[in-house]
Amino acid sequence: MKSGKKISFTKDKNQLVLPDDIVLGCSYFMEVMPGLVAIIVDSNLQMEAKERKVIDIEDHYIACYDLNNEINIHPGKNKKVNYKSTLGLIVADATLKSSCTPFQKAYSFWLLISKSLLQKYVTETSHDSANRNEANNTIFFSSHIDSRTRLCILKLTRKYNNPSFELTFRGTSLQVFAYLVERINENGLVLGKLSESDTTQIIKTQTYLMEQLLGGFPGIDFLAEMAGMSVSKYKKLFKRMFKESPNGFFLREKLNLAQELLKSGNFKAINEVAYELGYVKPGYFASKYKKQFGQLPGEVFIKNKA
Repeated sequence: MKSGKKISFTKDKNQLVLPDDIVLGCSYFMEVMPGLVAIIVDSNLQMEAKERKVIDIEDHYIACYDLNNEINIHPGKNKKVNYKSTLGLIVADATLKSSCTPFQKAYSFWLLISKSLLQKYVTETSHDSANRNEANNTIFFSSHIDSRTRLCILKLTRKYNNPSFELTFRGTSLQVFAYLVERINENGLVLGKLSESDTTQIIKTQTYLMEQLLGGFPGIDFLAEMAGMSVSKYKKLFKRMFKESPNGFFLREKLNLAQELLKSGNFKAINEVAYELGYVKPGYFASKYKKQFGQLPGEVFIKNKA
């Protein structure tokens, strides 16, 4: 799109519909209650969008639930398995930058939450009381979508013009918000000050780790250098944001991918899955898998019968 080109849209009650050469589909939004806005993005972007601030409201958080598959697996050439692994839930200040990939189907559910509303429900142990009333408190939380939240959102029909959809959407939004508050309190997430620059750099390394799950852990020194930080600062900020060390995060996500590969039906033996993920000893892989999931790989393995 040329710079300065005006984008027109059609607004039908709570729907925003852009021209088909920009986006196929629509977005549906609603103010659920004071301080809480819910948005559904059900569209296919037709043009590249540069990294930009999607929403820039300093006194709000945004929770984004990506309802596309978090781990996509399909056979590639030479029987090589291709995959893409992402975290489906991100909660952050509503000022972080984002970019979109053209021709990619997007179905996501967003909550725009005022900081005062969320802090009203966050327990005392989840934030520093000295910062409780400060509008510039930040939060960052990234994880897989829990099953009950996913099921709750997926129960929504995509019949946006149905007279009953508004009521269903409002109820679902409140339920998802309640689940989010419960999860924040259970995880003991800390509300505090975190610069956009530091957050962006940590997210960059987290994204890199998610792209390297078939290999070995790249090392703290390498990741700290990528983030432009000292090792001590990097480790501290990463653990603050993701509640575990970079290596712990990497190993957990590697085993999450292992679970999907075991169930994919693309392998003839469990050993193949272990080797695919870079494990030299299948027995060691099995022990790590059992420690995380409480069961052996063979209990979930679906064999390729081709």
